[in-house]
Amino acid sequence: MHARISNPALKAPLPEPQVSADQRTLTFVLPWRGESVTCVVARTALETYFWLAPNADNDRTLTVFRNGFDRIHAVAARKLLARPSKHLELDAVDFAKG
Repeated sequence: MHARISNPALKAPLPEPQVSADQRTLTFVLPWRGESVTCVVARTALETYFWLAPNADNDRTLTVFRNGFDRIHAVAARKLLARPSKHLELDAVDFAKG
């Protein structure tokens, strides 16, 4: 059995997300290799892979984002490594890949 080592210095800083007016997306800025990348997460991804209730209010949406940020960051990083960009959209398909 392997011990799980947590290093706070390796964790990405938690960004300040914004829920869109229509509540269909959540946007945040991710520092990436000295640049700022605007990331947009589809609400359907949060509902499908992060247990966000379909009728959740903005406060609950932000809580789910914060609780799942390590995974969201990992998926964003993989996508940015594959295709560097200043604007990144994450939907349910991106989280289905692991």
